[in-house]
Amino acid sequence: MLRHFEQVLLSLADRGHTVRIASTARSAKAPRPAALESHRNISFLTGPEGRSDHWKERITELRALRDYLRYLDPRFNDAPKLRTRAARKLADLITHGERGHLIARCPRCHERLADDEVGRMFHAFRQTGLNHLTSLFASMEEAVPSDQGLETFLREERPDVLLLTPLIKIGSRQPDYVKSARALGVPVVFPVFSWDNLSTKGLVHVLPDRVLVWNEHQRREAIEMHGVPDERIVVTGAPRFDDFFAMQPQMSRGEFCDAHGFDADRPIVMYLCSSEFVAHNKWVKGGREVDFVRRWIGELRQDPALRSCNILIRPHPRERGQWMGFEPPPHVAVSLPQGMNADPSFFEGLHHSAVAVGLNTSAQLEAGIAGRPVLTVLVPEFAGGQQGTLHFAYLLKEHGGFVELAPDMESHRRQLAAAVAGEYDAGTIRAFIEQFLRPHGLDRPATPIMVEAIETLAVQTAAKAATGGRVTS
Repeated sequence: MLRHFEQVLLSLADRGHTVRIASTARSAKAPRPAALESHRNISFLTGPEGRSDHWKERITELRALRDYLRYLDPRFNDAPKLRTRAARKLADLITHGERGHLIARCPRCHERLADDEVGRMFHAFRQTGLNHLTSLFASMEEAVPSDQGLETFLREERPDVLLLTPLIKIGSRQPDYVKSARALGVPVVFPVFSWDNLSTKGLVHVLPDRVLVWNEHQRREAIEMHGVPDERIVVTGAPRFDDFFAMQPQMSRGEFCDAHGFDADRPIVMYLCSSEFVAHNKWVKGGREVDFVRRWIGELRQDPALRSCNILIRPHPRERGQWMGFEPPPHVAVSLPQGMNADPSFFEGLHHSAVAVGLNTSAQLEAGIAGRPVLTVLVPEFAGGQQGTLHFAYLLKEHGGFVELAPDMESHRRQLAAAVAGEYDAGTIRAFIEQFLRPHGLDRPATPIMVEAIETLAVQTAAKAATGGRVTS
């Protein structure tokens, strides 16, 4: 998750703060951002993965169960894919934990447990007992004490403030860091790293002192879905996009089209691929996004206004493999990502494109930053990753967003032809990008606002400690 907060950490370090980046032994092997590794005020260390006492497995299973139960709430009635994913992760923890030998390991049985048994087991609680059950589990979480091993680690590090992310993984061990920090009087900050995190992952099991969110949508999610008091929430905007906001094109249109084999006199339509969770259905023949894109290109070529347009495909950064065998038809090119955040090749493609199309991906937000109209179309085999998520609706025009939704391919072709012809409202795009990514002003980067929120909490906590005041927990 470092890539989402790289500029925040660099800014803190540039302001003279000492930044220590702790990760577990497993994740410590991942490549480190060069700018962070080379900064004199930033260092890396390996920290405990979680608890070291007898609660280690039990509390993880309890949290995974609570994370699953949240998807029985009526607001997730139309989110079966999210519910199934949570059930599978719960089943995986149960079958592969320290007491996993008590449960059969047959993969087919495991699948049934995830999809059917867990759902039936708790179906009775959906109407009358769910609130009582979740309250009981929350009380059980509160009763579990801080872990001495984590306290020792934090006591040795002596942080003035502890930042934790992602915190909301299903069955996360990170809430134990919040408990131990609270026991030592260390304030905790949870910066939300993506637009869907509060509605598609697990719960905030132990409340931090501050939750830093992008916008008012996330503020409401934090309050209504996670029970975070409003006074602990700070709306900062989304720092991860600050570099993208600052980008400028480096190529002329002619140079760009030559590099991709395009006709510079024809418009470019950019297709933005989504994650595997959104755009993969193993139960359907041809259920990969590359298969859909082939059909989508064929559909576009049926429309006289789109028959000769250039098409630029940007695979999702974690889904390159399925595109290796793709042979682009005429006037179609694939632009492989050059990075996860602030990819210059991605910005260049958007700048020279007339319109962007995607199913459900944060790349649609980057297209909005570039001022491009964005379209989406409902695809039945991917319904679980589109209508089956709450955050999908946030971007749609009918919910105050800027993305134009088509219920079928015929409507999509008509909308796309209009957008290519320049029939869209640039003001609507700018207004949404401002309220969703930079709610303090389109010209105000989010990074300094998040840095200030972190510093303020540290200063307030130190002042309370100096005056004998009690730290809010």
